Amino acid sequence: MILPLSKPIKTTTGTEVSELLVPNGTTLLLSVLGANINPDMWGEDAREWKPERWLKPLPEKVIEAHMPGIYSHLMTFLGGGRACIGFKFSQLEMKVVLAVLLASFKFEDSGKKIKWKFPGIAVPVVEGNDATHPSLPMVVSLVDKR
Repeated sequence: MILPLSKPIKTTTGTEVSELLVPNGTTLLLSVLGANINPDMWGEDAREWKPERWLKPLPEKVIEAHMPGIYSHLMTFLGGGRACIGFKFSQLEMKVVLAVLLASFKFEDSGKKIKWKFPGIAVPVVEGNDATHPSLPMVVSLVDKR
């Protein structure tokens, strides 16, 4: 099967290719994070947290890509027949947990440099630590409610 690429890429040998030969039976993985923060689609500020981004019309490239996301073409819960059936519950659960935690605790950066690994799904690990499990240290302290 020939997989056409949306734009040409350079191989490790420097050759430019615009399609890839994918043998039958090959398992392909899609980077949900990569799709959600692709600067070619979302603009140079794609990695910045900007909720106002969704209050205006989406970039034309995002609409033309027809990514099967449930919200604003984001791939977080996918879409279509293989969409996450628990996405509404998970959103409600996240909102409740965040409301409780943010009212009671203060969260701060631990100062440790974080990198992301991709063993099938993206996971954070402390940079310089070849941990076999995810780790995202942070400083958590009680909020002073005086």
